[in-house]
Amino acid sequence: MTGRIAGILLAGLALPAWADWQFAEPIDIAPAKIGVFHHLDASGRRALAVSADQVALTWEDNRSGTSRCYVAIGRPPALREFRFGQTGCYEPGIAALANSRFALIWSETQGVHVALVDRHGVKPATRIAALGGQGVLAYRPRQGLIAAWTQSEGRWQRLYAMRLAIHGSQVAAATAKPIDQAPLQDDQIYPALTAGTTGLSIAWEDRRKGHTTIYASWSRDGISWAPPMQINQGSQAQSNIGRGTGAMRPALAAFGHERIAAVWLDKRDFLAGYDVYAALSENDGVHFGANIKAQDSFGDAIAQWHAAAAGDARGDVVIAWDDDRDGNADIWLTWLTPHGFVENSSPPPAHSPASQTDPVVALSPTGDLHLAWIERGQDDSSRIRYLFGQRRP
Repeated sequence: MTGRIAGILLAGLALPAWADWQFAEPIDIAPAKIGVFHHLDASGRRALAVSADQVALTWEDNRSGTSRCYVAIGRPPALREFRFGQTGCYEPGIAALANSRFALIWSETQGVHVALVDRHGVKPATRIAALGGQGVLAYRPRQGLIAAWTQSEGRWQRLYAMRLAIHGSQVAAATAKPIDQAPLQDDQIYPALTAGTTGLSIAWEDRRKGHTTIYASWSRDGISWAPPMQINQGSQAQSNIGRGTGAMRPALAAFGHERIAAVWLDKRDFLAGYDVYAALSENDGVHFGANIKAQDSFGDAIAQWHAAAAGDARGDVVIAWDDDRDGNADIWLTWLTPHGFVENSSPPPAHSPASQTDPVVALSPTGDLHLAWIERGQDDSSRIRYLFGQRRP
């Protein structure tokens, strides 16, 4: 199934807070329909990627009466849509490869699958696990394509990884190995994976302490992983509330040279719900520094959701999420400066009376911004929107 989606570039849409980018008019990747529910639920919020001049976005929706997966790919503002996977396709994720190609990962009844995709369509799929879900991908030219996913092991979910070989238009599966070699104590879920300067970094939501925490590990080759470390912090007084305050849904972004940003939702301020926190690594994920609150004080009194992150080789890193500080769910962004994260801004197309949620974000090598999200209208319609911001000289 294919379709043509187009938009019109608008020169000069810019606000003082967005002086670094010149924005295009947003386009509808998946048009609004009543009774259709769109989901941007990729693990680590990796549903959007850029390779050369091509952009690719993947999602699932129920337009056919059941959950199916789709990918839109092309050069903005014109994107072409393809359907992939079988009936009951869930949580598709994507990673950019070289030369305008991408890799997709998703789960269905028959297990976890990976396939390549370019502007001509989705290539033959390879099943990499008979059971499992929440798959995520990362690519490094030296190691190739790395996949990670969760898989049932007794009562709990364990995180596995696999290094995949690319042969022409198809990937070849190898041996899956657990990230954490220690005996499983509770669930390891919602992985985020990124390729750094010298290796790979992974983070996930871990429940071994009886409440949700964020753990991370790193690898030089995508095969052997270092013992995991907890990267979210909290005071002793806070951790005495129940079993702990809770942290969930990590995202990772590599930026600059050997720098990794880990981002997650954190409930240490339990009266206001989840906040967006980050921790930075200056050695490719071997260690992470102190936790930093990413949203500004205007967002402190309400909960944040669906935190996503993206970085580039220039050293830029941007974080996106949604919250209803202005009385309605809108998309908010911040980016890192030498002085910390800047005051949050909401781009006008993602700030309206409609509900704007579930952002995914990517940065091109030249610093251009790519943003997609779900808009749910007051008439119960749903659509996926995309916004492109070109970096000013």
